[in-house]
Amino acid sequence: MTPLDIQYELRKREITQKALAGEIGVSEMMVSHVIRRRSTSHRVMKAIAAKIGRDHQVVFADYYFGKNRR
Repeated sequence: MTPLDIQYELRKREITQKALAGEIGVSEMMVSHVIRRRSTSHRVMKAIAAKIGRDHQVVFADYYFGKNRR
């Protein structure tokens, strides 16, 4: 999924990045960076994917299956 797809899915479910960050104990900036692929965190990726009802390996397929894995 693209960052815009993820943001859309969160908005559709009325979940803010700030609320999600508070639930998992990270900064809002960290959530934003993970969504936009500027940072990686398996824990944050899993939390984002769970909130939109998808598998984290599908939502962040480029990270888990891409050639440029960090």
